[in-house]
Amino acid sequence: MIRPGRRRPTAPRSRRGTPPRVDRIALGDLRPDPEALLGRVAYLRLALFETSSAVAGRATDLADREAITRVAAVVLEQHTELARLIESNGLVPAVVMHPYTADIDRYRRRIAESGWHESVLTLHLAAGLLDDFFAALAGGVPGQDGARIAALLERDIGHDALVAVLQTGIGADARLASRLALWGRRLVGDTLLLARGALADVADAEGHPATTEQRRVEPIMNDLIAAHSRRMDRLGLTA
Repeated sequence: MIRPGRRRPTAPRSRRGTPPRVDRIALGDLRPDPEALLGRVAYLRLALFETSSAVAGRATDLADREAITRVAAVVLEQHTELARLIESNGLVPAVVMHPYTADIDRYRRRIAESGWHESVLTLHLAAGLLDDFFAALAGGVPGQDGARIAALLERDIGHDALVAVLQTGIGADARLASRLALWGRRLVGDTLLLARGALADVADAEGHPATTEQRRVEPIMNDLIAAHSRRMDRLGLTA
């Protein structure tokens, strides 16, 4: 019996309000389907080659055109080597790439921009973020294929040249910086969505689909955002 004026004993405080511990998962711990990974990155390189060639063709300054054409040449070489890797596995590059064309083309339409400097920024930021993501993801592919894919994507496509083009533009037009900062913030969201979509073909070490491990994968996305912010900072832009 509880006497008047005395407080009712309370049960030990529930830990229900404490967020459950989430074990972080690393990209290298994921197990991508090798054929799907090759198809995605090979088509991404082809799409990036087309985009960089178009950007070079729109340059009004000859030195800028030359710099971006060099970027396009490196990207085409990457695509060619990925296509050869697909063929070495007895597969046809166009067939392997085809399932991923719709998503990637949709992404390209979403980030299409008439401003030339915005397009240069897209080459720098989107390529950097996606290369970081897929190179690390390739670490989960067994054998030599994973190492070859990672090495290809870690190859510098000419980011310093792209940064120099952007810095020159910002120096000549103070208003350009705010425009590019806004564009960079929009770009990162769409690019992360594309990266997340690739997890549909990925499993964790226990064989569970990575799409069911969203909380564990979230730190990976945060790392990508941090790298994006560092690229923006280098240009003096607010991420």
